[in-house]
Amino acid sequence: MGHSSKVYAKVGRTPLVKALMSPLAEEGVGLDYLEELDEEPNVAVIFLRNDGKISMIRRSNPRLMPTAEDVSKLRGIFDVIHFASIPPSSVVYDEGAKLVSYDPGPYASEYSGERVDVIFVNQEEYKRLGSRINSKLTVIKKGEEGAEVFGDGVECRAESIKVNAVDTTGAGDVFDAAFNVVYVADRPIEEALRLAIVASGIKVTRLGGISSPRFKEVEEKLKSMNPKVICR
Repeated sequence: MGHSSKVYAKVGRTPLVKALMSPLAEEGVGLDYLEELDEEPNVAVIFLRNDGKISMIRRSNPRLMPTAEDVSKLRGIFDVIHFASIPPSSVVYDEGAKLVSYDPGPYASEYSGERVDVIFVNQEEYKRLGSRINSKLTVIKKGEEGAEVFGDGVECRAESIKVNAVDTTGAGDVFDAAFNVVYVADRPIEEALRLAIVASGIKVTRLGGISSPRFKEVEEKLKSMNPKVICR
């Protein structure tokens, strides 16, 4: 999405993990904070259906899960921090960051009000979290129905764009990244939603979890695909 990024994670020391990390490095993702441990790796099996939607089975190694203590050691280093698919107990709010966001994914049911600036959830997760959410903005990703944002004095609804979806793997992550890129630049929520909708829309037309569009590509697509956003 046009910004430099680094990943903090603990991974099992296996040839498979090395092979998976190489494409990220080639795309310019910094792996300086990647910790390799002599542990069985986390595994996710993804089932792709004909309509592009997916089902996932995960096997997680708890010893590879970053802890709050681990995360606290990185305080003050990054301007934007995004926590994705980790337990809320590992989410640490950094007062020195411009933006702290969280997409709990499979750990949504464990969320109990940990502070963040932006929380990203789907419709089912939002129903479960309800009043427990503790963020400036709540972003609800609704797939083919678009997205909603509310909080901090705004309420916006965005339509989706029509595309031929072949693989939704990673589309939510692309949405989160695109939204954050615009939001942290103090641009209007409408712009953040439009960019996120189009970026994730492009992503679902491609196979694979790391086939994300470039920022310039998304901006160019916005000239012909400009999803409707209504704010009040």
